[in-house]
Amino acid sequence: MTCKMLNPDVDHDDFHPAFGEAILCHSDTAKRCGLDNVCPAPLKDNLRRLSRLLGQIESMLPDSARLCISSGFRSTALNEKVGGVENSQHTLGQAADIACPAYGTPYSLACAIRDSGLEFDQLIIEFNRWVHVSVPSAEQPARRQCLSIFNADEGYLEGLIER
Repeated sequence: MTCKMLNPDVDHDDFHPAFGEAILCHSDTAKRCGLDNVCPAPLKDNLRRLSRLLGQIESMLPDSARLCISSGFRSTALNEKVGGVENSQHTLGQAADIACPAYGTPYSLACAIRDSGLEFDQLIIEFNRWVHVSVPSAEQPARRQCLSIFNADEGYLEGLIER
């Protein structure tokens, strides 16, 4: 997981200073497997909007709490390698998997985001380990869809569920 701050004077063009392109495209799996994980130019607007949402989320947390990004943009090859779904918003630069241990559990983080009024597309507690948060396509309204998944057999459940 990446939990570091970027220099606010570099690595962003309308990106939130803490969530620049380098953070959102970082992948240990891609590096280990020699996969290119550079966000294509046509998708960078999505990545910028995601960056700004992540900045808004982090700004609502206590000062000592920093978001950790375990997955942001994924190339198609990387998405296949990590077992992502075919239509993943990660491959469009619209989603990140986040946690904030200094704030609390994935459930508590997801509830805080849901209750904040921020415009997100999906908010999913995944396997009780992280929160998937996404922005909608530029031309679409935010759905503010809240789901939980704990295992593949059970699948996605409506709402944010604490287990």
